[in-house]
Amino acid sequence: MGRDVRWSFTADDHISGLAWSPDDARLAVCTSAGTLYVLDAVTGKSLCRWDAHTTGATAVDWARGGLASCGQDGKVKLWDAEAGRPFRSLDAGTAWVETLQWAPGGELLASAAGRKLRIWNPEGELIAEHCEFPSTIATICWRSDGKAIGVGYYGGVQLFRVGESEPYQNMVWKGSILTLAWSPNSHYVAAGSQEATVNFWKLPFRHGDELNMSGYATKVRELAWDKGSRFLATGGGEIITVWDVSGKGPAGTRPRQLEAHLRKVTHLHYQSHGLLLASADGEGHVALWNPVQSSQPLREGSVESAVSKVSWSHNDSAIAWGTTEGEVCIWNVG
Repeated sequence: MGRDVRWSFTADDHISGLAWSPDDARLAVCTSAGTLYVLDAVTGKSLCRWDAHTTGATAVDWARGGLASCGQDGKVKLWDAEAGRPFRSLDAGTAWVETLQWAPGGELLASAAGRKLRIWNPEGELIAEHCEFPSTIATICWRSDGKAIGVGYYGGVQLFRVGESEPYQNMVWKGSILTLAWSPNSHYVAAGSQEATVNFWKLPFRHGDELNMSGYATKVRELAWDKGSRFLATGGGEIITVWDVSGKGPAGTRPRQLEAHLRKVTHLHYQSHGLLLASADGEGHVALWNPVQSSQPLREGSVESAVSKVSWSHNDSAIAWGTTEGEVCIWNVG
């Protein structure tokens, strides 16, 4: 990547989470050893280091509501990044917290642990709980307005409005959902599955209207919507497949395929406001694309080991990469 690299930093273990501060001035990094770092996004200097989760950290997120992390200790922790200390430790419901995610706007925080979905406010007060899922929650995804959340598990996907106990949409799938991606315009939900398929639902969903895209080489954990909700990029192998969902949708259409990776793609992320797509694979090869203009990458590079996490800055000018060997680097885009 050469001149594009702003800096690199070596953490103590596998990078399990990356999150930019709302002003893009800092980067939060959590590791499988349970450490949480706050780094200066300009220089890479470590500003804070906490032993956050003694048995391992699984995710971190940062929004206007604050900095939050979760781990294998059953806890969600809220941090005061300015004072350099934690200020709340919350019980997520089971011994392993799979993930957490701030709603757009940063006013609500959702955590998934076992079969329990809990929603908190920035002060750590429990707002809602859903715990009647038929199997362990694998993935969660907020709607773009922050007023509804999707939950994926073995057996399907449920959509809940905040404040309501029953799902307003229940999409049954006879398989294991691994990841969810709600389109920015809120009209579509896509899910990647253990069965090497991508499932696609137009909302409001009616039984029989679902689409199923099969033929992927491996299970699909990689999904990304472009800002206009027209293009859905999917992994599931070495080739990136980009579906156009405009008009009558992707059924019967021929997607664009992007080829630059020699190993399975592990991450796909579109810019929040631009047209660029970042991708990474299991050998540390990274690429930047504009799929609307070309099937060839704009830039390519590599990091020292497999990429475990990717995060665009909020202003779309930089990408943070984290690896399985603990390397963190920022790649300038603008």
